[in-house]
Amino acid sequence: MKRHPLLFIASALIVSASLLSFSAHSQSSRSTQPTPKTLEELQLEIRKIMASEHIPGAGIALVAKDRILWEGGLGKANLTANKEVTADTCFRVGAISDSLVALALLKLQEDGKIDLEAKLADIAPELPIRNAWQSSHPVTVANLLEQTAGFDDVRESGGYNVSDPPDMPLLDILQKFSSPLAPRWPPATRMSYSNPGYGVAGYLIEKISQGQFDRYIRENILIPLGTTYSDFQLTNLNQPLLAEGYEENSDKPVPYVSVYLRPASDFKSSAKELALLVQMFLNRGKVGEAQLLKPESILRMEYPQTTLAARAGLKYGYGLGNYADFSGPVVAHGNGGRIDGFSSSYRYLPDQAVGWVILMNTSAPGEAMKNIELLVMNYLLAGDSISQSAPVMLSAADLDRFAGYYEQGNPRDERFNFLDLLLNGRRIVEEYGTLYQKNFFEPNQVLVPVSASQFRLDQEQAASRIFFTGENGEMIYADQRFYGVRSGALWPITRLMLVLLGVALMASSVVYVLIWIPLKLMGRTKTERYLPRLMEPALATLSLAGAWLIYHLTPNWLLGVYDILTAAIWFLTWAFAIFSVWSLLLALRSFRRNVNPIVRIYSLLVAVACCGIAAYLGYWHMIGLRLWAP
Repeated sequence: MKRHPLLFIASALIVSASLLSFSAHSQSSRSTQPTPKTLEELQLEIRKIMASEHIPGAGIALVAKDRILWEGGLGKANLTANKEVTADTCFRVGAISDSLVALALLKLQEDGKIDLEAKLADIAPELPIRNAWQSSHPVTVANLLEQTAGFDDVRESGGYNVSDPPDMPLLDILQKFSSPLAPRWPPATRMSYSNPGYGVAGYLIEKISQGQFDRYIRENILIPLGTTYSDFQLTNLNQPLLAEGYEENSDKPVPYVSVYLRPASDFKSSAKELALLVQMFLNRGKVGEAQLLKPESILRMEYPQTTLAARAGLKYGYGLGNYADFSGPVVAHGNGGRIDGFSSSYRYLPDQAVGWVILMNTSAPGEAMKNIELLVMNYLLAGDSISQSAPVMLSAADLDRFAGYYEQGNPRDERFNFLDLLLNGRRIVEEYGTLYQKNFFEPNQVLVPVSASQFRLDQEQAASRIFFTGENGEMIYADQRFYGVRSGALWPITRLMLVLLGVALMASSVVYVLIWIPLKLMGRTKTERYLPRLMEPALATLSLAGAWLIYHLTPNWLLGVYDILTAAIWFLTWAFAIFSVWSLLLALRSFRRNVNPIVRIYSLLVAVACCGIAAYLGYWHMIGLRLWAP
């Protein structure tokens, strides 16, 4: 389960200041990862990353089609008990759960019990799905598995389950937390990750199999794979093996809390048993001498079909609980996930017939996982020659027709779309016969043409993005996670600059007050009659910053609960709006009084900035934020 990293626009300054340095570090760290020659060297390099990123323990398996190359653990499964990680140590694996759900529905399809192209309205009309495009773009089972239904992501109240029975029926959960189940654009057009979509998929398994989804997966997927203790439920078999989860960069344990959408994120397994899943993928659905799933079902899992980008010719993307990873020297398939206290990933390379599992008992930064995966890939591929998709020659005129600003049109969380609109747009520029992608606050990236409309980044092996004409004639730029619609660049850039200026002005009012107070106490200033002009903007800014701070310091599993912390967020967002309006009224009244012109103008600018930010946040329903609401 992934929590959105930001809540309020104050975070834009932090993001703006850090993205450039992070991206530069990301590019350099990936390019300088060594190629271990021996297993001992690999383990040593992984331990270095674990030490630098404060990762307590990791379960790892290196897999080939016909054998396990190595499986074991590094570090501690439980720091207090001084318990070592082993190959059998269980971890919560988050979104890897999706792969099991997709396999189960593919199995049901092979048995003739469901069709992935079936409409949800036909097979489960009781689901609270409100699709405004039902006649032209109905939601299908495949849309759920490819994350193309257009659903919003889970809200805080529908994430961790701290009040209801842990085995609450899925249909009851989907009806209780139904707000995300309304497509925000025509389904089967663009990908946007949604945990509720896999909650619906799990319910379909239950309806078709007439039993609990996890029981069907255990009996038809896990037991045939040869697993013993892997399960969605916390059982007598896997509970003694479960590692303690820890907060990022901390030795503080994370309590085990159930989640509502169990099919989307609550699978528990070990490196040893997930290695069996990886081997099944490498053997194209075969387990020993038995064919668990048909090769064509595995192939269908690995490549998307329902997005506009896929229909326009882009091969790679998010398939059925299985997606392509371009971060290494070879395109890998698999899945990964994060849930509080744990990070996980499994990947495999069909052509090279190798794969791996990496499980960690901390919510480690994604870059740590990528760096460990790159080490593993370099080790497994040592000596293998890797070829990239050959570039094609396109004229400057051919490239220039793709130039423009592309505004993101597939936000994962609709409430936070204002941050996506501010920070995630992409500028495509043709310069001297080369096409560049220029994101805000990130280094430019060269787009290498692979065909007339498909491109890859310079370090990637195959086409990862595509330009095409949308259903309404607009130019679209899409990759695995991004769907951008071409628009004018003037307003997006102006909007970002206005927001950053507004936040800077708001922050300056706090600085002013903090400087004025000690000067006043020392008797070195007599400008107390000017102070009210800036006290209200400072209080507004501190209210917003306080709400932001409480949100980030509150554990995820408590964010959806009504208590003093979430009530404080509700109160402080209202306080921010009220103080903002009050500051504007006082600033306007100052024009009728004998106030220093500089103070008058400055206080007016700060008040306008506060009101502008408040109006922007109010438009996105961030004022009076009720995180406990369904």
